Amino acid sequence: MNNEKGFSLLEALVAITILGITLGIIMALFSGAMRSVGASEEYSKALLLARKEMEDTMLMEDIHLGAEDGSFGNGYTWKRTISSLKISEEDEYLNENLPFNLYEIEIKVKWWSWKVEKMMSLRSIILRETLEE
Repeated sequence: MNNEKGFSLLEALVAITILGITLGIIMALFSGAMRSVGASEEYSKALLLARKEMEDTMLMEDIHLGAEDGSFGNGYTWKRTISSLKISEEDEYLNENLPFNLYEIEIKVKWWSWKVEKMMSLRSIILRETLEE
């Protein structure tokens, strides 16, 4: 009988293999979490920039229909589209002599991440007084 204490070579190899597999899985999970944090940071930044542009647009005194674009200077670009919003034909009676005009605003923010173009969009409707001529 062999009464020596300790681990056999086979037991040590099995333990090292299990440890290696476990560490590999933990590292893969950690790497995925870090990618998610990076993507979340990009989208949060894009949302803040889009909200800033939307607020700037809502504060404009003169509304100009059409599209306009620009850059925030940090890899993020924006495009603002303003269009006149018409009330449906069923509610056409509402269009008569309204004291305001309705405008639809869309702000798109684009950026590149890992060779892929990403985009987020915000939309809103604003009212402006009708200027009497």
